[in-house]
Amino acid sequence: MLRRALIIQGGRFRSTVDGLSKTGECKDGWMKASLRAPRLLSVGSVVADVSIQGLKRFPLPDTEFSDRSDVEHDCPARLLLGGTASNTAMVYAALTGSCQLGGVVADDWFGNFLVQGLTARHVAIVGQRGGATATHTIALGINGERQAYWYPGTPLDVQALLAEWIPSHVFLTGINLCFARPLVESARALGQAAHAVGSLAILDIGQGGPGALNLDEITTIATDMDLLIGSETEFAAVLGCDYMQGREILRERFGGPVVLKLGARGAVVDPEPRGDLQCIPGYPTSAVNPIGAGDAFAGGFLSGWLGSLNLEESCRRGNAAGSISVGSVFGPQDVTKVAVDRVQEVC
Repeated sequence: MLRRALIIQGGRFRSTVDGLSKTGECKDGWMKASLRAPRLLSVGSVVADVSIQGLKRFPLPDTEFSDRSDVEHDCPARLLLGGTASNTAMVYAALTGSCQLGGVVADDWFGNFLVQGLTARHVAIVGQRGGATATHTIALGINGERQAYWYPGTPLDVQALLAEWIPSHVFLTGINLCFARPLVESARALGQAAHAVGSLAILDIGQGGPGALNLDEITTIATDMDLLIGSETEFAAVLGCDYMQGREILRERFGGPVVLKLGARGAVVDPEPRGDLQCIPGYPTSAVNPIGAGDAFAGGFLSGWLGSLNLEESCRRGNAAGSISVGSVFGPQDVTKVAVDRVQEVC
């Protein structure tokens, strides 16, 4: 484990990380804010989601509108605040009072929609608005299957983000969806910036699909990370086998804690390479909208782990947030501190 110390004098910081000293300037108000809830910058995918639910079947391509190409759905389409970084930021802010968000939010119609909704949820967007906002049209069948159409928008300028950043903990999520490749050095720069001010850096290894992070990329980035989060599907895709079979491969490269998301079954904590795994059961819920539930887990988990809770207690917090999200039509947008506290008290 890295040894860190932070000294702040006259608006400047000096951080020592395992004997290496770094200096820089603190933004106005950072010290005051740091005395309250732990400040977090959630970096990654920011998206306007078009959500379609209740499909009995999926359409088939046709050259004309037809019974093949036109499919009726039971619920109206909804425009939602989306993206892995946005979802996590919303839940973290709901549970702690605020969160910073680093992602591309353009000065366009979708960007304005995101700014309005995120600001109302105490999420502060860091950096200048420019480029094009990403969109994600997601169709969800009644049997749980899904299809999606993805417009990636403009890649995130990490150096410009760091120039506007208020020192904080850093969470990276869905970076393959919004970072230009090669992306390893940009991701490591964010981890190094967090460590330079005595803060922590966390990497969510998702997303799946084309362009997903591979094992070499993840473990290289992880040299500047303190914890890894991922679903069992994501870890299986990276390792080529399930987590338990591939655990040794990962643990040869990363010594920090790993959190494995299991969906409705809860989560597993792998605290250290030689440690015992801890299974944290999920909370019962009726599944309505699974999109973003893993991000809600991350927001709940981080609200505990960056505060005063241990890994097990933080996972319980994450499980509660995830259960509320998956049981709501609006997903992470409906997660509140009152609801999370109630789930944990009742269950």
